[in-house]
Amino acid sequence: MLLKFNNLLERILTYVSVLLLAAFIIVVFVKVIARNYFDIPMVWADEFSLLCFLWTVFLGAAIALRHKKHFIVDLAPSKLRLNLGFDIFSHIIVLSFIYVMIVYGYQFTLSGFSRASNALPFTVAYFFAPIPISGVAMLLFTIELIGRDTKRFLKLNRKEVYVD
Repeated sequence: MLLKFNNLLERILTYVSVLLLAAFIIVVFVKVIARNYFDIPMVWADEFSLLCFLWTVFLGAAIALRHKKHFIVDLAPSKLRLNLGFDIFSHIIVLSFIYVMIVYGYQFTLSGFSRASNALPFTVAYFFAPIPISGVAMLLFTIELIGRDTKRFLKLNRKEVYVD
């Protein structure tokens, strides 16, 4: 059930990230053209592109976490079963960072509702919201990873040394 939900969540996050990255690229391109060739200032473009960038980075980080594409260091040769144990341990450590993202990111987002954006017609809470939202996605993905790696670790025979 969690796997199916995470697959759907990943598709949604990927779709939103691609749209926001495209919006980021288009807005920056249009701003450069407008400023350099037509002397038209686009005051809102900086904040809008920052908003798109923040959401893209945080949602993309959640997707990267699910696929273990973040920074990884092998402490033992890559085929050893011991690395599965290290992976499980690292997932537990990552949970503490995710806790910070969710709890303090949520508080940070709430504080943003009291401050208006300089150039956009809404509060800066929308700039902070990707932190707890991606934290929740990371939590779901990490629970899936812990379950999958624990199952693989326990499935291995004690006589087996290498992991496929």
